[in-house]
Amino acid sequence: MLNILNPAKIKIPVTEINICLTVAFILFSVFTSAHSEPLQVPPMGNKETGSFITSYKDGGVRWKADWTMEQFEENKEKRIKLVLKGKGINSPFTEETTWEAVSTWKTEGEFQPIDAVTTYRDMSGEVIMTEKKTFDSQSGVSVFERFYVQQNKKLIEQFETRSCTLILEGIVLALRTLPFSTQESLTTNLLTNEPELYKVEFEQKGVETIKTPQGEIVCYKVELVPKLGLLGVFKVFFPKTYFWFTVEAPHTWVRYEGLENGLGTPEVVMEVTKFDTSSN
Repeated sequence: MLNILNPAKIKIPVTEINICLTVAFILFSVFTSAHSEPLQVPPMGNKETGSFITSYKDGGVRWKADWTMEQFEENKEKRIKLVLKGKGINSPFTEETTWEAVSTWKTEGEFQPIDAVTTYRDMSGEVIMTEKKTFDSQSGVSVFERFYVQQNKKLIEQFETRSCTLILEGIVLALRTLPFSTQESLTTNLLTNEPELYKVEFEQKGVETIKTPQGEIVCYKVELVPKLGLLGVFKVFFPKTYFWFTVEAPHTWVRYEGLENGLGTPEVVMEVTKFDTSSN
């Protein structure tokens, strides 16, 4: 889904970018070691469904997706399963594909990802790439795996993750726990699909009424800010990234503006076109 932390357009030589970002990432790891408090379980129904559309920032539909979320119990532990099905042009691909992302989150005492699997297919139905994230809460180690089917190549990365670590699959559900109507922010770790592990802060930017396919909605506006410690100057490389959530509880996600999927990918607008919830 969203891979939102890399700069899209930087008008300086590529070699300088690589040197600067390499130094940034090395030093950045020092500043990501701080402990984050466990994330509270967000308000939600037993089952939720919805749809959203992704457009270029300057207009024009890029891809569409539907999702379902359902609570269940496994091994006497409460969990949710979030399934997203998309179709269209989505980075890193330049032609239409379909994909299904299935993520599982723990909801017993805290909100924490367990695993996520995404399968990409070409328009003939052949699998072309898979991605998998797994989280071991006991060891504090997370594993990211990407398999390029046609090239028969696999990428495997391991990360040391804390209890409060988010992934892009389900992030808009997790952010319902923000202390809305206050000036407080949320600092946490975010494992992206690059893959990279970032320390980020979600800063509240007040209330804003926005126009959506469903009409005008009063929303809380939230900005995602990468925390680079002494390298805060590198923030100029990152485009502004915003989320909007309804002021009305349970503070459902309404819109996203930012990069679609990392370095060189377009800036997009994602807007919810349908949302249904069930408490039964």
